[in-house]
Amino acid sequence: MISACYYFLVVTLLLYVSPLSASDSIQGCGGFVEASSTLLKSRKPSDAKFDYSHITVELRTLDGLVKDRTQCAPNGYYFIPVYDKGSFLIKIKGPEGWSCTPEQVPVVVDHTGCNANEDINFRFTGFTLSGRVVGAVGGDSCSHKNGGPSNVNVELLSPSGDVVSSVSTSSGSYSFKNIIPGNYKIRASRSDLNIEIKGSEEVELGFDNGVVDDIFFASGYDIRGSVVAQGNPIVGVHFYLYSDHVLEVDCPHDSGNAPGLGKALCHAVSDADGMFTFKSIPCGIYKLLPFYKGENTVFDVSPSSMLVSVQHDHAIIPQKFQVTGFSVGGRVVDSNGIGVDGAKIIVDGHERSITDEEGYYKLDQVTSKRYSIEAKKEHHKFERLNDFLVLPNMASVVDIKAISYDICGVAQTVSSDHKAKVALTHGPENVKPQVKHTDESGNFCFEVPPGEYRISALAATPESAPELLFSPAYIDVIVNKPLLSIKFNQAQVNVRGSVVCKDKCGSSVSVMLVRLDGKSKEERRKINLTDQSSEFFFSNVLPGKYRVEVKNYSPLIKSGEDIWCWEQSLVNVDVGAEDVEGIAFIQKGYWVRMISSHDVDAYLIQADSSRVNLKIKKGSQHICVESPGVHELHFVDSCISFGSTTLKVDTSNPSPVNLKGEKYLLKGRINVESNENLPESIPLDILGSEGTVIDVTVAQLYSVWANFGEKLIFIPQDSRNDGGKKILFYPRQQHVSVVKDGCQVPIAPFSGRLGLYIEGSVSPPLSHVHIRVLAEKDSQNSPLKQGDVALETTTGTDGLFLAGPLYDDIGYTVEASKPGYYVKQVGPYSFSCQKLGQILVRLYFGEDSYEPSPSVLLSLSGEDGYRNNSVTGVGGTFVFDNLFPGSFYLRPLLKEYAFSPPAEAIDLGSGESKEVAFRATRIAFSALGKVTLLSGQPKEGAFMKKLSQIPLEVTG
Repeated sequence: MISACYYFLVVTLLLYVSPLSASDSIQGCGGFVEASSTLLKSRKPSDAKFDYSHITVELRTLDGLVKDRTQCAPNGYYFIPVYDKGSFLIKIKGPEGWSCTPEQVPVVVDHTGCNANEDINFRFTGFTLSGRVVGAVGGDSCSHKNGGPSNVNVELLSPSGDVVSSVSTSSGSYSFKNIIPGNYKIRASRSDLNIEIKGSEEVELGFDNGVVDDIFFASGYDIRGSVVAQGNPIVGVHFYLYSDHVLEVDCPHDSGNAPGLGKALCHAVSDADGMFTFKSIPCGIYKLLPFYKGENTVFDVSPSSMLVSVQHDHAIIPQKFQVTGFSVGGRVVDSNGIGVDGAKIIVDGHERSITDEEGYYKLDQVTSKRYSIEAKKEHHKFERLNDFLVLPNMASVVDIKAISYDICGVAQTVSSDHKAKVALTHGPENVKPQVKHTDESGNFCFEVPPGEYRISALAATPESAPELLFSPAYIDVIVNKPLLSIKFNQAQVNVRGSVVCKDKCGSSVSVMLVRLDGKSKEERRKINLTDQSSEFFFSNVLPGKYRVEVKNYSPLIKSGEDIWCWEQSLVNVDVGAEDVEGIAFIQKGYWVRMISSHDVDAYLIQADSSRVNLKIKKGSQHICVESPGVHELHFVDSCISFGSTTLKVDTSNPSPVNLKGEKYLLKGRINVESNENLPESIPLDILGSEGTVIDVTVAQLYSVWANFGEKLIFIPQDSRNDGGKKILFYPRQQHVSVVKDGCQVPIAPFSGRLGLYIEGSVSPPLSHVHIRVLAEKDSQNSPLKQGDVALETTTGTDGLFLAGPLYDDIGYTVEASKPGYYVKQVGPYSFSCQKLGQILVRLYFGEDSYEPSPSVLLSLSGEDGYRNNSVTGVGGTFVFDNLFPGSFYLRPLLKEYAFSPPAEAIDLGSGESKEVAFRATRIAFSALGKVTLLSGQPKEGAFMKKLSQIPLEVTG
């Protein structure tokens, strides 16, 4: 029954129940906190009962927010009520220093309770034992009077000596966590500290946290530093320690007195490594003073004082103390005792000074020790002061004397092939003769002591270059300083010869002398002949290898090429110490330059009718024509067309003869394989790259001229229309591209033979049966691919068909079809035909006009496994067609409907058409889901009628 109030009525198929009522129980998380079994075993019978009431358990959100907390009961039980469902954390908080596992537990509160109402238990496992290592304190200047050293290793040992736990101190404090009550021993150590023990090392831990008495004491710390002079460690520097607050330290040496500053707390002296150390210094602030005195000199040490803070660890002074030394002077002199200016003074490998104009220098900040002192200046060599002791009270360093000088110069040769060497002789008795090879530029240098010498230049290998001579023959020198401008030059000779011309030579003929090593300043020298003389002469030629060239230039040839050909146009000569004479050049003829795009055979008919055979090569070339005049150039059986069969060649015209290939010859043939009376000449279409016919020829041997880069298609065809069988060609067409710049390879031949024809029939004889011929695989000679239709035709009134011509490089399959008929293949090319039937289905639905006819699934099955499941469209009719004769079974299917009859058996004859009908009746309704009525009365009609049929449960 539906109420009259519909402002917001919700009707559903499910009853909604409130999730919580007054009778629901409160959910909560609970459990126990207890000591571990190991911890319990450590309890003594006399110990009081363990009380857990000072332990807190918290309920937290996953992001750490505390929602509720409670204290444990003395026996360790706890319970926290939870009013919201979800995921939370249970966390335990015990006394400081107690160890607990786990620290927290994730829980889920839902309708089954907190973690399905299981206990959430926690277990305490141990306590903390702590203490400290006390550091030495010297006074108020120590900022951490209760502190101690860090990184001291403190070990807790069992009574048997096994290590139970090991920790390191932090500012003197240490803590052992998760320790079981019992008796232990304790020890502390640090390799670089003196840790004193004052008291018993045995400790006892009860059933709570414990604190160890102060039994470990650090007696003091080191102050460490270093002192250097110019990076070198200094031994013997005294350091004094003072403090305004520390009154006394443990100083193993006499504390001593710094000059003028009174009694020091302690003092130390730098060792051979420049290191100094104060030991056992308590925490505090100190002042450090350095002092260094030599035999006669007090040295400055920087900084003069330094504050050092010791804070419960060793104080390492990062800044090195620097000993500033005294100055000492000296002088550098030559072999005559005259000062040498600009010499660099090197002390222990480092440049420290440069001499002035009188040779004097000064060394600053030196210390009393032994040095290696040397002077360096280019082209000089000085004696060296090794292991020289410098003292503060010495007047100066002893003089550094020059012991040798450089003698340098050049022995100039004009050829890189020739190398020179220089000999140094006639020196003092204690100096042996020397020979040195010059470098790539002819330079040489000797290092010699003062004295008189003779210098000579000669060939490096006289046996292989006897012509290599130098001027002057030798040079005598006196060496008391560097000599750097000694020079030798190679000797010079004359080169002469003549030119023999067919006519007068004239000024256009020149002769050039070329230096082959290319190092002489006169690399090329040129002489032009005259009308009066054909001789040439080159003077002042240095010995070496040369090339003598002859050329006849024409002002019309910009490239400067020779227009004559010679018996030999160049001669290589070796110029030695004597003049070169008798060089002769003889003219052979006249150069004709040809520039050809291709290799070609040709012959030249000269002006005197004589014939000269030529093999012209691709590119630029010169042909020597011995007689002047105009000649004819002919080509021999060329596969390339140069535009003309003959060309004129004039020896008086220096312009090149240009041969440019314009077309290329393509050749091919067509072979016909048949014994029948077939045409001897085959029509051949020649197509351009655009597919248009550009030429037609009729021949079995064919040829055509084509341009470079041109793409042609050659297609032979059987153009006969006499009704007989036709020829097909293999390949069907040839694609030829002129891409080779030269003679073209022959076009692959065509092979022509009669095409393949397929004959077939249909039974009983039936016209207009559609025949399709399909390719069984890809064809190599036609564009057919596997499955492509090669040809289509139809049968005549006699049921016969003929399909062709076809290419014979593949096999073919034949298909036949006709609408309304079943066509069956009974042979390779024969078929049988049978007319097909159909079934018309009509569907009728209930009386309600508001409901459209729905789609129905029709399931039709028949003989030989036939089945067809189809869905009808809107309208209530459906047709199954193209059915074979036989028995069928038809069933309609639709949810919530029943059909009458439920199924139908149908016998169908050949070509027969039958009609069947079904009536549908609705027998059920789908649940309407959730129905919402908004405001006002419901309307009468079909919808309300359907709604009234739904069984409902109404709440509220």
